[in-house]
Amino acid sequence: MNKNFITIILILILIFISGLFKQTKAQDKLTVKDSIYSEILREQRDIVVRLPESYDPASDTKYEVIYLVDGEWTEHPFSFIQKYAQDNEYVPPVILVAVKNRYIDGANQRDRDFLPVHVPQPAISGGADKFLAFLKTELMPYIDKNYKTNGENSLYGHSYGGLFVAYTLFTMPGLFETFYATDPAFWYNNDYIIKLAGEKLGSLPPGKIFWVAGITETFKGMKIDKMDSVLKAKAPETLHWKVVTFPNEKHNSVGLKGIYDGIKFAYSGYSKSPLVFHPMNGILLKDTPINVFVESNGDIRYTTDGTEPDKSSPLAEQGFSLTGPAELTVKSFSTSGKYDKTVKGKFELGGAFPSVKKPQNAKSGGLKYSVFEGDFKELPDFKKLKPLKSGIADSTFNLKKLGDSDFACLFEGYFEAEDYGHYLFGLSSNDGSRFYLNNKLIIDNSGIHPPDEFKSFVLPLEKGFYPVRIEYFGKDEGKSLQLIYVKPGTTNGNVIPLSLLYNK
Repeated sequence: MNKNFITIILILILIFISGLFKQTKAQDKLTVKDSIYSEILREQRDIVVRLPESYDPASDTKYEVIYLVDGEWTEHPFSFIQKYAQDNEYVPPVILVAVKNRYIDGANQRDRDFLPVHVPQPAISGGADKFLAFLKTELMPYIDKNYKTNGENSLYGHSYGGLFVAYTLFTMPGLFETFYATDPAFWYNNDYIIKLAGEKLGSLPPGKIFWVAGITETFKGMKIDKMDSVLKAKAPETLHWKVVTFPNEKHNSVGLKGIYDGIKFAYSGYSKSPLVFHPMNGILLKDTPINVFVESNGDIRYTTDGTEPDKSSPLAEQGFSLTGPAELTVKSFSTSGKYDKTVKGKFELGGAFPSVKKPQNAKSGGLKYSVFEGDFKELPDFKKLKPLKSGIADSTFNLKKLGDSDFACLFEGYFEAEDYGHYLFGLSSNDGSRFYLNNKLIIDNSGIHPPDEFKSFVLPLEKGFYPVRIEYFGKDEGKSLQLIYVKPGTTNGNVIPLSLLYNK
């Protein structure tokens, strides 16, 4: 075999191994194996702290903490599922604390720690209050002291651990915000936890989240059906709860689906993106409805009289019809309430903007552009500047080819409206831009910002020609500018064809 070929193969293998080493080293920095001595339990307890990739001790960013009991079993599946949900923007980054069980002479002490009342079997049962005190007064203060936490905490447990989660909710509800229980052993001690739920549900503080997941075939045997009945009868409206079952699962396997659906339920409404609808504002013809498009998904509702939407308001879904005048308020609802978002828009009544005749010597094929050099931090007064160069923004035009340095650009000409009716215009840019029609400012998207900040406006136009002007400035790399429109009677946004843009 050719020696050069073997050498190349060996180099590629070394690069691959080096990459794996670096990845493992990075993961090790985010996984902290630790232990804490408990004066309450009189023993050393092992924990594993898993930090999000964005974690930076020098940053001001703080994170919610999710505590996992049965940590030696729950750490890996929970962290994998949480990371998967986070990567798909269902949940935010969090800190996970896996609390491992204590073993004495090889015997797992989880029955001691999770079961709240002593029973003959298992004989070590009855230590839940001590374990809960350990979490409250020793472990959680230790985590808050050593990591960047935001004071919001959740608790997850499976089987006996799920029973302990429910016991914590009904005896010390202020300790956590969200309580996850998968296939919990609610049958324990003659339905002890069911009876406790009936006594304590009415006094729970508002805003708590309780998630219970079981198996369809063993739903009744685990007494999850009885907990479901008690919750339906006695849970206050301020408790956000849900009981679900999954068919064809086993006691241990159901945890995977339960975790995934559970965190999605608890963080329902979370999004890194802002709540947006289009058009954002506008002028409408009397008794002529328009379509409003909502970019986000979830429980989104709206009002048209300026009042705040509630759960009885109409669903916005992906879009809805709107007739002016209207003070539109759109609100997305989250399970916890902390991710609720509200956005407003105003739609006034008005007539169609008057058009002009086709200007003499006007040619279709694109607007005229003029480029201005300078260190711009905002849109300049173009009347005071002398252009560096000018041309036509035709099919060969590329904004990025105008130069790598900072510059501003002015586009001028005419837009031809082919039909009478409502036109929706949308403007995005990196960085700032403005759109004028008939010398009236229609969209202001000025400032330094990324291109995903899309602004829109709807207005009625006659059939004919309209003078238009687009002002733009860009800094650094990634310069971009896009003006789209939605024609009357259509719903899809498109770049305005060059055949409808004129210069002279």
